[in-house]
Amino acid sequence: MIYFFQTLSLKTRFLGVLLSFLFVLGFWWLLTAAPWALAHLKVLSQGAGLPSFGWGDSPTALQDLLEQWGADGKTLFLTLLAPTLLGFWVASGFFLALAALYLLKKSNPSSPWYLLPLLPLAAAAVGFLEEAALTVAVLLPAQETDIAAWAASLLGTTRGTLFGLSLAAIGLGALGTLARKGLAPKEPPRKHDS
Repeated sequence: MIYFFQTLSLKTRFLGVLLSFLFVLGFWWLLTAAPWALAHLKVLSQGAGLPSFGWGDSPTALQDLLEQWGADGKTLFLTLLAPTLLGFWVASGFFLALAALYLLKKSNPSSPWYLLPLLPLAAAAVGFLEEAALTVAVLLPAQETDIAAWAASLLGTTRGTLFGLSLAAIGLGALGTLARKGLAPKEPPRKHDS
């Protein structure tokens, strides 16, 4: 009976991971494939679109992008794209945290894995702060966006690093789960009593 409830608990957790992934896909679709927002921003900014802060992107690139957006692009970003980006970061942070928790707990329940699911939550929090800095840079006049642009650039690099570490934690959990399944002794088939 205990085995039944443990199996049911794992299946419920797995279902939660899958449902949270659907939220990530939904926000990703709203962000990239929804024609009413990002495509319109690309038209307004002559193909520039959203900033993609990665490792080594400069704050001056953000300032140039904001100039290309113009007033209409900034309004579109503030009303549609910024809330969608915030939803995407929150959904992806929770999905990665749930996936890491599920895989790490399944691979080795007694190891000190319990802090690794905090990495995606920290990445989501930094993504939230990055979007806040970007929103401040959009709202400020062009001469005063230096600090907000530097903050958004630094936070974007930090977010990328934390999400990379989150994916590494999920990979570690997946490898541990596969190794545990491969090393587990096989139970002989039970003989049915007549």
